[in-house]
Amino acid sequence: MLKHSMVLASAVAGSLITTLAAAPQAPTAPRLPYAAVHDPQFITVAEATFMGPDDRVIGLMDGATAKAFPAGILSQHGLVEDRSRSGMIAVTW
Repeated sequence: MLKHSMVLASAVAGSLITTLAAAPQAPTAPRLPYAAVHDPQFITVAEATFMGPDDRVIGLMDGATAKAFPAGILSQHGLVEDRSRSGMIAVTW
């Protein structure tokens, strides 16, 4: 299983998400040109030292929770599948 870093911010807890695991592909599934990320894990804002003030992100508000998906990481993976209060979401770059 591959692990990569991703930032997602939670306004409620003041935290960021950063560890994403790429789900294994089924042997019969078509291969994508990138490793999609599923169910990202969260870290605190202070731990996101790899982010700079000029880094671009795709932002998402879900109720009181804010998430920031860094463009630099999205460009490596192409797709992040995450959950919101209303169901599954896909973030692409």
